[in-house]
Amino acid sequence: MEEISEFISPKPQKTYDPFLLHNMAEGVDLVLSAVENDERICVYGDYDADGVTATSVLLEFLSSLTSNLSYYIPSRFDEGYGLNKTAMEKISAAGVGLVVTVDCGSVSKEEVKYGKKLGLEIVVTDHHRAERETLPDCPVINPNQPDCSYPFKGLAGCGVAFKLTQAIGKTIDLPPSTYNDTLDLVAVGTIGDVMPLVDENRTLVKYGLLRLNSGSRLPLRELATGIGLKLGEVRAYNVSFGIAPHINAAGRIKAARLGVKLFRSQEIDEIHEIIEIIKDCNSQRKDLQNQTFLKCVEQVEESIKEKGFLDDFILIQLEDAHEGVTGISAGKVKEKYHRPVAIVTPSEDGKYKGTGRSIESVDLHELLSNFSPLFERFGGHSAACGFTIAEENLPALREGIAEKMRGLLNEKPDLLERTWSWDIEALPGDLTADLATGLRLFEPCGKGNELPVFAVNGYVSKLSSMGKEGQYRRFSLTDEMRTDSVQCVSFGLEDGRIHELKEGVKVKAIGSLNLNSWNGRVSAQFNVRKIFSAGE
Repeated sequence: MEEISEFISPKPQKTYDPFLLHNMAEGVDLVLSAVENDERICVYGDYDADGVTATSVLLEFLSSLTSNLSYYIPSRFDEGYGLNKTAMEKISAAGVGLVVTVDCGSVSKEEVKYGKKLGLEIVVTDHHRAERETLPDCPVINPNQPDCSYPFKGLAGCGVAFKLTQAIGKTIDLPPSTYNDTLDLVAVGTIGDVMPLVDENRTLVKYGLLRLNSGSRLPLRELATGIGLKLGEVRAYNVSFGIAPHINAAGRIKAARLGVKLFRSQEIDEIHEIIEIIKDCNSQRKDLQNQTFLKCVEQVEESIKEKGFLDDFILIQLEDAHEGVTGISAGKVKEKYHRPVAIVTPSEDGKYKGTGRSIESVDLHELLSNFSPLFERFGGHSAACGFTIAEENLPALREGIAEKMRGLLNEKPDLLERTWSWDIEALPGDLTADLATGLRLFEPCGKGNELPVFAVNGYVSKLSSMGKEGQYRRFSLTDEMRTDSVQCVSFGLEDGRIHELKEGVKVKAIGSLNLNSWNGRVSAQFNVRKIFSAGE
């Protein structure tokens, strides 16, 4: 009962001592020593929503201790992920004494070594999977490194950064508000990085969403309302599909520094100006993403036609793709074909940058780790990875992955099969607004804590199209007696069968239940992800 009460509590208590994170005490000592000696501290982040919020969390907290601060976020296009030697030179030349990384650094062994030669002290905070042989020679605070016994491995980069602020705050006896006031940013970064919304993340995100909905952070309030969200009603879903993509878009199209600049600003005119730039970036991102996705599909379909089968691992080589959207496009290809996917695009000096996304049954990091000698840089986790590879190594990578996948399929023949399951079978009349309201006790919902999945049998009626190009569907499902119905929407069925929906046809629909507010009226809305015909 205690566990259930904690799970549904609006004010959960599940959290862990930050000093259980390996190297935390050493990291805290280095930060406090830099503060005491008035050394310049540089926060070095990543260019996605997790990195931007993590950078902002640490800057906000440290600004209560010192004004001798700066930050650095590398360019996705010119520098790539993680630390790099040119950045170390710039940071050193600016008089920095201590670099604290957030959401990166666990595989930057050579870059840290170079930075230390330049006289920099470095503390790495990160959450990406790390192997002993790739760890840099400095304090690394990362729950996913060897020798770390921290009880929860699912923290985002911003979550690890928050634990550092918590540890510093406890060490020098600061009021908890000094670090807890950043939980709205932690919630955005955790949801945006698709981390599991269970265990300690549930605590961080619940309090973070409460703070976000209070509107106390001016830039985040203006961003939320500027993209059409209503404060007081912002949920994990809205962050995942609204706020986080806009923050990510800045780094994909222009510069991730825009996100940090937004969160650091208190000038309303500047805030609105940045928000408009970010919204424009997001619009460009959508257009580029769609173009890249279509190019990928064309290449995959040509390969199927030529070979007569779909590859077990889809490796796509695009010569002219905008690398700011290749990751999202890889995710969409993964969803369409239900295969692990990597897209490689040309970089400099005959190198290619790769970004991969994987289905749940294939650990992408584990798979690609087998080919580490082929990579110049490599990192990530089970669902997403990035790498840099010389062009001449691409054939060997392609062949090696194909062979490895054959071995995995020999061990588990159904590895790549798309399976559908549901928690509850229901009638249309069962899916009421009261039930949808009750289900909100399970929130925040997302990875690791998905909304309950329903299977509903009914007849299609009131079918209409939505979206700019009529690509989505709105319809009702009615029971056998035509007495009870539930309003349904589909924003793209996962197997592409959206055009098979017909008036009067009996179907089994798989999806989740939500509330829909329109003109002051609240009703149940069934979000459909899969349709089976009556004969299936």
